[in-house]
Parts: sequence; structure tokens; C-alpha cells
Amino acid sequence: MSSINFPEPLKPNAKIAICAFSSEVEKHFQARLDIVLNGLILRGYQIVEGDSVRQNTCDQQRASELMNFLVDDSIAAIMPPWGGELALGILQYIDFNAVKAAKPKWLVGFSDVSTLACVLTSHCGWATLHSANLMQLHPNETESNCLNVFHVLALTQGDQFEQVPSDLYQSKDIDYVNNPDALFEFTEPTQWQCLNYNDTRKLEITGRLFGGCLDTLSPLLGSPYLNLLHFKQAYAPEGIVLYLENAELSPTAVARGLITLKLNGVFTGVNGIVLGRSAVINSPHKKIDYYQAIELALGKCIFPVLFDADIGHVAPNLNLINGATCTITAEINEGKVIKASLNTELC
Repeated sequence: MSSINFPEPLKPNAKIAICAFSSEVEKHFQARLDIVLNGLILRGYQIVEGDSVRQNTCDQQRASELMNFLVDDSIAAIMPPWGGELALGILQYIDFNAVKAAKPKWLVGFSDVSTLACVLTSHCGWATLHSANLMQLHPNETESNCLNVFHVLALTQGDQFEQVPSDLYQSKDIDYVNNPDALFEFTEPTQWQCLNYNDTRKLEITGRLFGGCLDTLSPLLGSPYLNLLHFKQAYAPEGIVLYLENAELSPTAVARGLITLKLNGVFTGVNGIVLGRSAVINSPHKKIDYYQAIELALGKCIFPVLFDADIGHVAPNLNLINGATCTITAEINEGKVIKASLNTELC
């Protein structure tokens, strides 16, 4: 069995590469980009901005730039500004053997960032951080999960940290074009739920964290690039806590994606699943909503399924380290999560 490689803690004056391997930042969003980059500088980090960040480049160019950062041992972390849609297009151009031989560095973000993050964790054994994206990390942001991004990046192997569900979540899109200084405005009550435990009871899920965006990962899970069974055998004999979130898939597509994963044996060795709040609840002219889709796909699973968690495109985002061990404890009453905590250890 192999062990997960945790990057060194992010220290003052560490060098952070800004690389848009999925989608560049168009001109009308660049005022926001400059603000968040200045925020990193104010925190004491050095910034190395790639050519891909502000201009549209092809897969080979983005992959080449990313590859240079991945094998550069002076780089401590890679922070894409945000996700995108087609990061899977660069995978064929990445030399993962060379990456595996390089010094691990943190890859930070969610959405299509998780496409590469999961491959790095499963292929190379690097721990990666699924969290708020760089464009959300305004220097004046006070939301606890955003602030914890930098706390988590500064942890040392063997350290532990605890997280709990948010009180409120963001229901409206943020307009970074007209308001580059916009901060989160959480207005809706958070309510984690449990699919298959309706009685009053205590629940515990343990294992190694692994997951990301269902939209972009579902075509890869089970492929040579993202073989979850291989990951379990190599790094997670204790089992996997799989987390997934939906960005744009219709409820029917969510059900189809989850059922496909089940048919392909992806859930073998999974101790529990945690699903984020979906950015798409209903779809016109469709017979099922997001919650019915979950029930159809996962209702008969023998492991626990939590949903509406703080993961993904409906902020805030927990800080989830792919490859770290975790224990989720929850008190369930009539399918509602009354109290929960997620304890993570870098080991």
C-alpha cells in the first residue's frame, strides 16, 4: 500500500502559481482578479501568473504551462482563478510519471479544478484541496470557510481540523463584473439531510476523502485516469468517503450519472457519500427534481448518503482534502441533520 503525499505547509513568502488550465478570466472579470491576487500578496505570498490566466489558449498550451508549474519545486501551490468546463482536455498532455516524481504542491479550488485535483490524488498520490475558488477569496471576505482555506494550507502532516455545517448559504449569483469588490451574502438557512436514515439516530462515516464536481468527474470515474477502485487499493484500504456536487446537470442527468457510477462499480469500497447543494433543483419539462434523482439513484444503497452539504457551486464550501482521512458524525432526526461535524487528519 502507498501513502498519500501531503504538500509542505504554505509559509509566508511561498510562491503560488496562478494557472487557468480550464477557463481563462475574460477582461470584464479582471478587476476582480486583480483584487484577489493583491489579497494573496497582502498575505505575504509571491505570485507567478501564467499566460493562460488572461487569454484564451489551446489545450496543449494550457497543459504545457500547468506541467511546468507541477514539476517546478519552487512552487508551493497552484490556484486557478476558477473552474470551467473542459479541463479533461489537458489530461492527455500531462506526464503523470514526471509529476509523481516531483515535489507535491497544493492544488486549490472546486468545479472543473476538481477534474485535475482528483487525477493528481488518484494517479500521483498527492493530497489536493477542494475549497472556495481564488476568485471568491476577496481580501476582505470574513466567511469562515474562506478564511480556513489558508489555515488548512498551512497545516503539517499529522495535524487535524474540524468543520461543521454553515448556518446560512448563498442563494443568488454574485456580479463580479459590476461589483468587483462583492463579498458573500448568505441569506438561506442551511439544512443538511440524510437520504436513508429517517429515524432518530447517530451516524458515523469514516474513510479517505475523495471527490469533486459530478458534471466533470462522472465521464472520468472508472477510466484509467480516475480509477477509484485502484485508489482504494493503493491508498485507502479503510474505505472512501466520496463527495460530489452538481453544477449544471439537470435532475435526470444527475440520476443518470449516479446510476452509471453505480453500474460501473465506482461505489465499491465507498463507506458513504456526501452530496453538495445542487445549483439545479428543477428542470423544465422533466418529471423529477434533484431530490427525486438522488432517491432514484442512491435510495437503496447500504451506506449512508448525506445531501445538501456545504460543497460546490452553492456557497459556502467546506475545505475537503482529497486523500486525507476523515470522520463525519451526525445526529439524524426524520432525515434532517440536527448536528454534524467533519474531523479531518492529514495522515
